Amino acid sequence: MMRHLRSLPACLALIVSAIFFFPAGVHAKKKLGPPTVRWTAGAPGCTFVRGDDGRERWTMSDKDLDLSLIVDSLELSKSKHHTFYRVFAVYLSVNYKGPGNFDFPADLRMDFVRHHNLVEGFLDPAELQNRLQNDLDTEVFDTEREIKKHPEQKEQKTDRLRIYEKEGAEFMEFITTQYLEPATLNPGNPEAHGWVLFPTKNKWIGPWKDREDFILAVWMKDKVWQFPFSLPPSPEDLTLHKPHD
Repeated sequence: MMRHLRSLPACLALIVSAIFFFPAGVHAKKKLGPPTVRWTAGAPGCTFVRGDDGRERWTMSDKDLDLSLIVDSLELSKSKHHTFYRVFAVYLSVNYKGPGNFDFPADLRMDFVRHHNLVEGFLDPAELQNRLQNDLDTEVFDTEREIKKHPEQKEQKTDRLRIYEKEGAEFMEFITTQYLEPATLNPGNPEAHGWVLFPTKNKWIGPWKDREDFILAVWMKDKVWQFPFSLPPSPEDLTLHKPHD
């Protein structure tokens, strides 16, 4: 939402007021965010497991919450070939063990460490659906226009459009049924889980490097849970971090 710009005289008045009424050397206190807890190999409540399906699972727990981050070990290569957009996908599972209600905001942010530490917020599912629907409508319009220009290519272009629409419908269903959503958790409804997508197509995130480092931050009201991880995982990740049977 855009802020209304003040007129120049008003801005000058504010500057002059600041000079006269704020003594030199007085600085506004920096607003501190909630405390941060970070997944650390070997620390109490922190485990790492690689599943037989090739997915890595990092889990961090305290007395009230279990958070599990699941990432496909091949996500770097898969993110290049998504039919719709270039997105990076992670799966988060939250289990609430405390009494009463707990509001889970589903506020996730990804730090792309090797790309100038760029932090991207998650793709909003409602906005993503609107964007996808607009792109599907545009593809239909463009295809119909091309067929009018080149009727001899009707079958080829219609087949391509049919595949595009089918994949679009599948992606739309994925967004509406499997995306992580905010939830009020309690003993009767203790779990929230789902996929979250992050954008990766911008001037700051170029081609993936051979090894990428990330920090997923899960923002809560009282603290921020951080999961640092790398893809592909190193041999140390696969051996030293695996919990004992």
